[in-house]
Amino acid sequence: MNLIEQLEARRGAMKVTELCELLGVDDKHIYRMAARGALPSFRVGGAVRFDPQEVAKWLRSKYGMEPRVDRKLPEQVRFARRQERHVA
Repeated sequence: MNLIEQLEARRGAMKVTELCELLGVDDKHIYRMAARGALPSFRVGGAVRFDPQEVAKWLRSKYGMEPRVDRKLPEQVRFARRQERHVA
């Protein structure tokens, strides 16, 4: 299971320490990113929390990763591309 899948499987708000463990970074780094608005977060009283679904979306947008889908092309498209190569 990759990092994004782990985040998507989680339910409920995450604490800074949980996100640090998952991302493998220092808590100060997470706090700074959250304060700058670079990492999606919210506050509960004075505590910073993270919605795992929003963090997963953020990672996808930041690193250009699409949700997992079957990336095989339909047979008609593969056939047309082979024909284009032979004609050119």
